[in-house]
Amino acid sequence: MSNFQTDSLGVLNGQSPYAEKGFGDVAVAPPADIPAGQVARWVSTVDRYALEYGDAGTGAWELVDDNRQATLYTADGEYSLGTVHNGQEYDGLGPLPAWLSTDAPAAPEPTLSDLRELQLAQVNAGFELAAVALTTGYPEAERLTWPVQQAEALAWAADQTAPTPYLDGLAAARGIAVEDMRQKTLDQAQLFLRSSQQLVGTRQRLRDQIYAAKTAKAVKAVVWPESGGQA
Repeated sequence: MSNFQTDSLGVLNGQSPYAEKGFGDVAVAPPADIPAGQVARWVSTVDRYALEYGDAGTGAWELVDDNRQATLYTADGEYSLGTVHNGQEYDGLGPLPAWLSTDAPAAPEPTLSDLRELQLAQVNAGFELAAVALTTGYPEAERLTWPVQQAEALAWAADQTAPTPYLDGLAAARGIAVEDMRQKTLDQAQLFLRSSQQLVGTRQRLRDQIYAAKTAKAVKAVVWPESGGQA
């Protein structure tokens, strides 16, 4: 006669390799066909520690749903099997209680403050892309010299006698007149300042609008312009 092992919940673990009936073994053959998603559980009329546990006439096999491997959720979040929730608990076997679901609860609606921060992050990302475009194509080492070039060009624009040693050196290296180098640099510096002013001002204006918005719809309506912030 074959015996069948069960776990502490009475769930079938398989056929026993031993001839003698051991603790928790059932001498009654389980159902031959166990559908996917279910397990066979021995429902005993005697205590598990009784010598006659698992003998014919002391219980019966039943097929029950097995949700032990599923991720389950209460209305508050993920549920751990066997824990008490509002006075109720579930071990993963049998029909899923109404207070549990395999679907995660919907995320709480973000607050107006949360929406503002999310929208500002999107605006800042648009600003960064537009700002990067201003310097695209220039090596980093050259960009590091821009503050010096700009300072000399602006000083020269204010006072034509102002010394411009760095620009003078650039002019010599490029093989152009010093005056041309100064003017080219001044034109570029002024163009960059105008462009960056527009970008920074646009970002600050949008930030102010986001923080002034009183509804979620109004917050979401504030976006970085498709023009890239340029007038």
